[in-house]
Amino acid sequence: LGVYRERPFVLQIDDDGDGRMIQGVIDLFFLEGDEWILVDYKSDYILPGNEAQLIERYELQLTYYKKALEQMTGKKVKEMLIYSFSLNETLSVEK
Repeated sequence: LGVYRERPFVLQIDDDGDGRMIQGVIDLFFLEGDEWILVDYKSDYILPGNEAQLIERYELQLTYYKKALEQMTGKKVKEMLIYSFSLNETLSVEK
């Protein structure tokens, strides 16, 4: 049972057949049962009530993180979360 932090990855996103690659660092992920929970920390200043803006801003990024994590490990990502330091709150990203 592990908690993983600051895990770098490289992901090929071949949407147009051009072989583009994305690299990044997944802040935190851990197993719950046999599936991953993926957490990304955000320090953007955001006012309460504007949580949807933060989710919308980073949804694509977390989708790439999810794809990379599933490819690296062969296990499904059950949940994607954003932890907002500004709000001191965890937000669920649906995808």
